[in-house]
Amino acid sequence: TVTLGAGSAIAARITDTGRRVSLLSGEAFFEVARDSSRPFIVAAGGVDVTALGTAFNVQLSHATTTIELSEGSVGLDWEQAPARNPAVLAPGEMAVVDRRTGQMIRSAIAQDDIAAWRSGRLFVNDATIGSVVEQIQRYHKAWIKVPDGPLASERVTGLYDLREPDRALRALVEPYGGHVRVLSPYLRILSRF
Repeated sequence: TVTLGAGSAIAARITDTGRRVSLLSGEAFFEVARDSSRPFIVAAGGVDVTALGTAFNVQLSHATTTIELSEGSVGLDWEQAPARNPAVLAPGEMAVVDRRTGQMIRSAIAQDDIAAWRSGRLFVNDATIGSVVEQIQRYHKAWIKVPDGPLASERVTGLYDLREPDRALRALVEPYGGHVRVLSPYLRILSRF
């Protein structure tokens, strides 16, 4: 079973020998039945997530691929992986792969925060404001821009309410002296000036 987030798209190829899903944009939560004769692989921006009887979330942004594991285990492999050794995640772990550098950062995640978007929340751990805005954008009718590069590069950890995206944007930037400028119903500018 695949549950797609807002602004998300996949392509699937299911054969007698394998099940391959490409995450084209956004994020998706996967609940996969075990079938050793047909491996299940999610390809997301050059990162392959291989699952056997598991439940996990994969999120694709312009620079990173994030995997959150709820049940079972998954193997992660990507072109720039050190020594091309796949990493294995355990339940309650998440990994963020920077596709530009190949660096992977692993951390713990609470079960309630895995695929929190399914209940209208967004959980981020040590993410840039720019990447969080990219995720919130999928849930907001307005176009959101962050022309303040240093503000976009600030790192945050938090839980944001996607049902109130303007409030989430304010909570995201105000700790850094940022403001949300509402220029029209269809445009938001985030900056410190």
